[in-house]
Amino acid sequence: MKVHLKTIYVASIALLALGCSQNYEETESQNEAEISEDLTVLKVSASQFYTPPNSAVRNNKKNLVTDFGVNNSDTNDDSDKLNNAIRDLATNGGVLTIPRGTYYFNKIRMRSNVHLEIEKGTVIYPTRGLVAAQNHRIFDFASKTENKIENASISGKGGKFIVDLRGNSSNNLIVADVGNVNNFKIANMTIKDEKTVFASILISFTDKTGNAWPHNGIIENINQLDAHTGYGLIQAYAADNILFKNLACTGGVTLRLETDNLAMKTANKGGLNAIFASKIKNTNGLTPLMFSPHFMENGKVTVDDVTAIGCAYAVRVEHGFIEIFDKENRASGDDFKNYIEGILGAGSVEIVYRRNNGRTWAARIANDFNERAYNHANPAVNGIKPGKFDTSNVSNVKVIYRNTGAKLKQAFLPYLPCSERSKVCKPGPSGFEYSGPSMGVSIDNTKRDLSLGNYNVNVSTTNVQGFPNNYILNVKHNTAEICSGNFSTIPSCD
Repeated sequence: MKVHLKTIYVASIALLALGCSQNYEETESQNEAEISEDLTVLKVSASQFYTPPNSAVRNNKKNLVTDFGVNNSDTNDDSDKLNNAIRDLATNGGVLTIPRGTYYFNKIRMRSNVHLEIEKGTVIYPTRGLVAAQNHRIFDFASKTENKIENASISGKGGKFIVDLRGNSSNNLIVADVGNVNNFKIANMTIKDEKTVFASILISFTDKTGNAWPHNGIIENINQLDAHTGYGLIQAYAADNILFKNLACTGGVTLRLETDNLAMKTANKGGLNAIFASKIKNTNGLTPLMFSPHFMENGKVTVDDVTAIGCAYAVRVEHGFIEIFDKENRASGDDFKNYIEGILGAGSVEIVYRRNNGRTWAARIANDFNERAYNHANPAVNGIKPGKFDTSNVSNVKVIYRNTGAKLKQAFLPYLPCSERSKVCKPGPSGFEYSGPSMGVSIDNTKRDLSLGNYNVNVSTTNVQGFPNNYILNVKHNTAEICSGNFSTIPSCD
């Protein structure tokens, strides 16, 4: 996932400014010595995360077209044939080659000891005619199945294959949902998106017996184009010992470490532990890297080489918080807010929003009120512990300013100088983000004092270019707003 030698970065800074596709052409030509040195920076090796298949599995090779009769030049749904092929190989373990061509897949169930090798240039589409209101997973690593799977992978062979999500009847598309799996790898892929409403790769919690979430895996050499600001490439809920390497995204968030799965809250287990990342990049998005623990206590995250080109920030860090649900199902969010603030005091509710697919009001308690709520005598608010990460490190951060195209949340705008407000526009009824100039290196809403909901993410930079002198490059929880004002006057981008 990230990291280039500093000398290589400096020599290629002009190329970086060209965007994701140029960067990934360079990445594919990296030799093994460079890759090894990348991981040395993190003090890890690839073998720590993933064990490749043994020779018996490698030598059992099948071909989806010649052995299983798939036509790779039509628009038919070949999901059943691929699932049958995977089931057949799972008996003894093996490698299934998907030769270059065009395929339509949905609900592909990965199984133990099966490894898909998809030839460079192959294009995979979601099956046509999917139900718009339903969620659809192209590849499923035991996210919705009972049995744990082990030793499974999907990799581009000879370079990247393509998953094209554009133009489908459903916008609720997931490329890979990684659930109850141990020892896995996903690599060498380009995702062509059009702001679908999930992260393309979910690192999921499954509420099964034991620790039923991803353990020991590598996700690397993947880029995504035109991601939705609220989502992006990776959303990680629960995982142990995972390496994310050489990932890039245009729009959205490249690596979102946001542990807000409600099933984890009920089960009191899950979260992220022993997470490593290298070479994480975003262009014209919200941020390459985001920490947001919600209600989960997470372990340490170690990241090296983050690049933000025309993004709001390179690193975003949110405090953990107490989330309280409205058990009485009040008519309005304001009613619920007033009820909670009647217990904890004015200003104790940071925001009220809908949860459980819009069925329940939820109130997020403001950071300054976490301790009061946790220790309060009233059972309506007490005893709920806000989440955190163990002290984590993000090094070698590189940020390039652009005066337009970054995706901005309204909460960021008060930290933009008023003289720059004319560069901001809003996308209209189809979107919720603003578009405008890059704003800085980091925005960190934690107090960094290890109180409830607060933790330390240490960020160090190696290259920051082009920002006007009056910008606040590192926004902290107590940074004073410099341009409050009326956001309703911001013009539409459309």
